[in-house]
Amino acid sequence: MKAMVLEQFGKPLVWREVPQPSCGSHQVILRVQANGLCATDLKIMEGLVPTVTLPHILGHETAGEIIEVGSGVSNLQPGDHVTVYPTQGCGFCDYCRQGLENYCGAAPRTGFEMDGGFQEYLRVPARNAVRIASEVALEEAAIIPDALASAYHALVQKARVRAGETVVVVGLGGLGIHALQMAQVMGARVIAADIAPGKLLAAQDFGPVALINNSEEELPQRVKLHTGGLGADVVVECVGGGAVTSVLKESIACLKLGGRLVVMGYAYGQPLEVDSADLIYGQWNIIGTRASNLQDVVEVVRLVESRRLKPVVSQSFPLEEAMGALEALQENPPLGRIVLTS
Repeated sequence: MKAMVLEQFGKPLVWREVPQPSCGSHQVILRVQANGLCATDLKIMEGLVPTVTLPHILGHETAGEIIEVGSGVSNLQPGDHVTVYPTQGCGFCDYCRQGLENYCGAAPRTGFEMDGGFQEYLRVPARNAVRIASEVALEEAAIIPDALASAYHALVQKARVRAGETVVVVGLGGLGIHALQMAQVMGARVIAADIAPGKLLAAQDFGPVALINNSEEELPQRVKLHTGGLGADVVVECVGGGAVTSVLKESIACLKLGGRLVVMGYAYGQPLEVDSADLIYGQWNIIGTRASNLQDVVEVVRLVESRRLKPVVSQSFPLEEAMGALEALQENPPLGRIVLTS
């Protein structure tokens, strides 16, 4: 079978033959049909993620059709459409026993410590294959475990957003457009901010109470204008990259007394700067959040199947054109996700 292989950090992926996987007793093999692209893939390409070794097959947002099930698998069968939860928790540590696989220190992840979905066939533990209705396009299903479930984990599990609260979403890329929808589902008043007019225009379809272009307007002032001078209950930062330090500073200034800042976007070596007196007197909560757990994915699948959430796919490329897709992501991060199809 063929795969897009990272053979050297900082170099293009190579389309070449790799061994086809065999199926273990508690595993399934799927024909990969879609992979979402994430900014973390760019970090992996550059060698910034220390747990990734070469040669490596990227892809941690994967969906496809099961073609084979192991002898010990009873809940899945060939023909099922599934999306893949990437973290393979040990099952024994305190975190795994609490259902917090994304905290497990021993857990390899598909597309990180293990080869991912940029290949024609993928073997995964049956437990990590989450069945999804065939009516949901596999391009949309692929991005659920990261772009959608990470937003679900951040807002539901970490920030614990309540109905009627004001949530500001800063950055309307792959994470932000789904965080906006998630906050709406939870009954929040949502203010959406970005520097790209096209993304703000597209976000209008999801019903925010206000849209702010924070390259042209002072974000904290506009947020306070829409909150009676108080500020936001929750600010969700979804930008990351080199601008993350300045964006986080601006995001903190949007908070009300006792507000919560949720940090989803990141970059290595970029600090969060906050005056300790402001933090104490503001009584703010600063919350880091990473990825999702398996149950988050199961619940998000239900929301997508019931059409309460809409996975946003901006563009599709064939798998063998992955480099063109990654370059497009690098040059102009889109609203929603770019997806590779097989």
